[in-house]
Amino acid sequence: MAELIPFPLHSRATLVRSLADDLEVVHGPNANTFWRERIAGIVAGLRADGVADEAIRTEILGLQSAVQAELQRRARSTAVV
Repeated sequence: MAELIPFPLHSRATLVRSLADDLEVVHGPNANTFWRERIAGIVAGLRADGVADEAIRTEILGLQSAVQAELQRRARSTAVV
Protein backbone atom coordinates (compact mmCIF):
# COMPACT_ATOMS: atom_id res chain seq x y z
CA MET A 1 0.00 0.00 0.00
CA ALA A 2 1.34 3.44 -0.96
CA GLU A 3 1.68 6.10 1.68
CA LEU A 4 0.30 9.52 0.81
CA ILE A 5 2.52 12.44 1.71
CA PRO A 6 0.23 15.50 1.62
CA PHE A 7 3.05 18.07 1.40
CA PRO A 8 6.06 16.39 -0.23
CA LEU A 9 9.38 17.90 0.80
CA HIS A 10 10.54 18.55 -2.76
CA SER A 11 7.48 20.75 -3.31
CA ARG A 12 8.05 22.92 -0.25
CA ALA A 13 9.59 25.89 -2.04
CA THR A 14 10.43 27.74 1.16
CA LEU A 15 12.30 24.73 2.55
CA VAL A 16 14.17 24.12 -0.70
CA ARG A 17 15.16 27.79 -1.02
CA SER A 18 16.18 28.01 2.63
CA LEU A 19 18.46 25.00 2.33
CA ALA A 20 19.94 26.36 -0.91
CA ASP A 21 20.48 29.78 0.70
CA ASP A 22 22.42 28.19 3.54
CA LEU A 23 24.43 25.89 1.28
CA GLU A 24 25.53 28.83 -0.85
CA VAL A 25 27.45 30.26 2.10
CA VAL A 26 28.55 27.09 3.91
CA HIS A 27 31.22 25.00 2.19
CA GLY A 28 33.32 21.87 2.65
CA PRO A 29 32.99 19.82 5.82
CA ASN A 30 30.78 22.49 7.37
CA ALA A 31 28.28 22.10 4.52
CA ASN A 32 28.23 18.35 5.08
CA THR A 33 27.61 18.81 8.80
CA PHE A 34 24.93 21.42 8.14
CA TRP A 35 23.12 19.14 5.66
CA ARG A 36 23.25 16.10 7.93
CA GLU A 37 21.92 18.07 10.90
CA ARG A 38 19.07 19.62 8.93
CA ILE A 39 18.11 16.28 7.39
CA ALA A 40 18.26 14.55 10.78
CA GLY A 41 15.78 17.12 12.10
CA ILE A 42 13.47 16.63 9.14
CA VAL A 43 13.66 12.84 9.46
CA ALA A 44 12.88 13.05 13.18
CA GLY A 45 9.83 15.16 12.42
CA LEU A 46 8.59 12.76 9.77
CA ARG A 47 9.09 9.79 12.08
CA ALA A 48 7.21 11.61 14.85
CA ASP A 49 4.37 12.07 12.36
CA GLY A 50 4.35 8.30 11.77
CA VAL A 51 5.80 8.29 8.27
CA ALA A 52 7.33 4.94 7.29
CA ASP A 53 11.10 4.73 6.78
CA GLU A 54 10.84 3.93 3.06
CA ALA A 55 8.60 6.96 2.49
CA ILE A 56 11.03 9.10 4.49
CA ARG A 57 13.91 7.90 2.33
CA THR A 58 11.96 8.78 -0.83
CA GLU A 59 11.11 12.20 0.58
CA ILE A 60 14.72 12.97 1.53
CA LEU A 61 16.02 11.90 -1.88
CA GLY A 62 13.41 14.11 -3.57
CA LEU A 63 14.35 17.03 -1.32
CA GLN A 64 18.03 16.52 -2.09
CA SER A 65 17.31 16.58 -5.83
CA ALA A 66 15.20 19.73 -5.49
CA VAL A 67 17.91 21.53 -3.51
CA GLN A 68 20.59 20.52 -6.02
CA ALA A 69 18.37 21.71 -8.89
CA GLU A 70 17.84 25.05 -7.11
CA LEU A 71 21.59 25.47 -6.58
CA GLN A 72 22.24 24.65 -10.24
CA ARG A 73 19.54 27.10 -11.35
CA ARG A 74 21.14 29.83 -9.27
CA ALA A 75 24.60 29.04 -10.63
CA ARG A 76 23.34 29.24 -14.22
CA SER A 77 21.59 32.55 -13.59
CA THR A 78 24.76 34.14 -12.22
CA ALA A 79 27.24 32.55 -14.64
CA VAL A 80 29.18 34.87 -16.90
CA VAL A 81 28.87 33.82 -20.54
